[in-house]
Amino acid sequence: MNTALYYFSGTGNSLSVAQSLNTLIKESELYPIIGCLKQKPVQIKAQRVGIIFPIHFMTIPCVVKEFLTEVSFLHPKYVFVIVTGASPKLGNTLSQVEKYLNKINVNLNAAYFVPMIAAHFPYIRISKAKDTNEIYKAAKEKVIEISLNIINQKNEIDKEFSVVGNIKQLISKEAKGNQNHFSVGEGCIRCGYCMQVCPFQNIRLHGKQVQWLDNCHYCFACLHFCSQSVIQYKNLSIGKPRQHHPSILLNDIALQRDI
Repeated sequence: MNTALYYFSGTGNSLSVAQSLNTLIKESELYPIIGCLKQKPVQIKAQRVGIIFPIHFMTIPCVVKEFLTEVSFLHPKYVFVIVTGASPKLGNTLSQVEKYLNKINVNLNAAYFVPMIAAHFPYIRISKAKDTNEIYKAAKEKVIEISLNIINQKNEIDKEFSVVGNIKQLISKEAKGNQNHFSVGEGCIRCGYCMQVCPFQNIRLHGKQVQWLDNCHYCFACLHFCSQSVIQYKNLSIGKPRQHHPSILLNDIALQRDI
């Protein structure tokens, strides 16, 4: 059975999961959600479909929400989602996915949570290298387990998507728009990495200034891939580490714009 893996990733965690699944599952293909949305209508012919993304402010990212409102499934037999993040507080993530799928008469068969290093503030913590490596190792092992469940088309919802967790939906919020919360400190060398990596092409260099436009999705790719670590988000990122997934490069994130 053919499998289509649709992904969105800001700092590489979700992309690394998607790439691993693509290797572990035969007859599977990767599709970047951002690139797919440029070629509407989005029609999925695969019988087995996965949607992989990071949790954003305890809900689904806006671009994933847009994808779920534009997509149509032609022959769905097994549909699953995989959510990555540092906190198991998944808010209304599951209920939001189910809401959009129900509107197009598609059932969600499985939902998985893969813990990763935090990309969003204030969840980022200064961690020892040993702890970081253990998190990535555990994530890799969980993805292998998930791949077997997908191959066997197992119906399963991870415990993190609990009713208790969904109480947090009360403070879940949409994260998108014109953001003036980013700033650039001393030490910027105008390398252009922030502009290149932004999956939404939302950053421009004007003279000596870096400018964020009106389509920020809070993926924090710019901050974590900054070559000098001088981009700040409010005062929450000061003194915090920059940690994109070690197996994912700047171009891997940027290429989500294409298909």
